[in-house]
Amino acid sequence: MNLTLQQLAHALQCEFRGDADTLIRSVASPSSAQPGDLCFALGEKNIVEIMDSDCSAVIVPLNLAAEVDGRNLLISENPQYSFVQAMAALGCGAVEVAGGIHPSAQVAPDTRLAEGVSIGAGAIIEDDVEIGADSVIGAGCIIERGASIGMHCRLHSRVTLAHSVRIGNRCILHSGVVIGADGFGLVMHADRWHKIPQLGSVVIADYVEIGANTTVDRGALDNTIIEQGCKLDNQIQVAHNVRIGAHTAIAACVGIAGSTVIGRYCKISGGVGVVGHLTIADHVTITAMSLVTKNIRQPGVFSSGTPLLSNSKWRRVSARYKALDKLALAKPDKSSPQG
Repeated sequence: MNLTLQQLAHALQCEFRGDADTLIRSVASPSSAQPGDLCFALGEKNIVEIMDSDCSAVIVPLNLAAEVDGRNLLISENPQYSFVQAMAALGCGAVEVAGGIHPSAQVAPDTRLAEGVSIGAGAIIEDDVEIGADSVIGAGCIIERGASIGMHCRLHSRVTLAHSVRIGNRCILHSGVVIGADGFGLVMHADRWHKIPQLGSVVIADYVEIGANTTVDRGALDNTIIEQGCKLDNQIQVAHNVRIGAHTAIAACVGIAGSTVIGRYCKISGGVGVVGHLTIADHVTITAMSLVTKNIRQPGVFSSGTPLLSNSKWRRVSARYKALDKLALAKPDKSSPQG
């Protein structure tokens, strides 16, 4: 879809400056932009590349407007968000979905499909499944008995929803996601591990997005719960009975052990490990590769681990680290002035 600068400003509810009739066709980065493309700038470090760009317009905050004199501008308090809105207005990234049910899909007779549902090739929909209006089930998905999916959801190829899982409205599940596999519940008896039946389910609220090959285990007795607006990256493990608060974002390769409760609006960076049965407060940020072993009761930024060093420095630091116990246990010399 092509829009004039004025039309796009109206769609984004932004002030515009420049030629109202300039045609905007798509979006691009400054380095690859061509005439007809829209870019955005967040700070002064972006100004040089914007001025060297061939883009036809740029979204900037008001304080940078004077720095890009002579350019067609859209003025926004949050240029990055307005850029995302522009993508939608211009139809960028829209994927055509074949409507209806593919002939190779297997859909149980008692499945309840609302209007506009699309089911891709090779998908398997078992008994007593409910799928809301305009939801898309990708090729090779497996939806087990008793599961439910809300309206306007998108399940990409090879998503698996285990029995009785509940998915809210406008959720996106990327390829390889598994929701509702058994949690890692075991008990030792007579020198052998015995499986604990996992009787709970998984409940995912509205506007949740879950990245490729992420797994969310079902609860042992109560449900595993992901609240509204959460965003989970690729290859995350969410164990049984975990609860993740609304609008929390979790980056790739995070492992969350069982029965942990994570608050609202948290940010958990890549590679973090969280041990089980912990509580993390609202508005907590945990930096990459940290290991959380205790409750976090107050909002703030938390870190652990050793940042990368050159090998020679790391060897010296490691040697000193191993000597800390001796230093701590050493008795002070009473004969010295400090003793």
